[in-house]
Amino acid sequence: MRSKAEDEEIERAMQYLVHAFESSGDNPKPVILHSTRVGMDLYDRGYEEHVVVAGFLHDLLEDTDVTADEIRSAFGETVAEIVEAASFDERIDDYLERCYDIYERCFESGRGAVAVKAADILDNSDYYHLGESEELRANQIEKMRYFVDRSEPYIGGDELHRELEEKLPAVKERIESRER
Repeated sequence: MRSKAEDEEIERAMQYLVHAFESSGDNPKPVILHSTRVGMDLYDRGYEEHVVVAGFLHDLLEDTDVTADEIRSAFGETVAEIVEAASFDERIDDYLERCYDIYERCFESGRGAVAVKAADILDNSDYYHLGESEELRANQIEKMRYFVDRSEPYIGGDELHRELEEKLPAVKERIESRER
């Protein structure tokens, strides 16, 4: 059971997320819903407050005008570090290289960032088969495999990792059946 103070901080993160997207969000996908699912997944699994908060905020740097410094000011260094690690480096053009860069930064950051990225991938993987091109769909399988293989030292004992491992073959099958 979480304390009232933890729940209040998590709710504050949810409010921050919604406000950020209302004021400057530019992603046509249902990002608030996705970010809420990621945060709640981590919450329900009992991850630490800073990991849950970062889960709610993980897409803000990519999809709004919010900066890492603003997250740092509002939620602290640890949350900002996780959100930064879990965000694309826009200077990298190649899709897979950009994903690998995120994953490596999450691994460097540690277990919290890896858990946030794992919950993000787990939620997004339900939509991988809807990728716009065959190349993108193939890359989505490859990036998921890469993450699952390399995240084991950080979250290998967690249910989250087991679910990712189990989901990978189903995602691959869904994509391959679309190709047929």
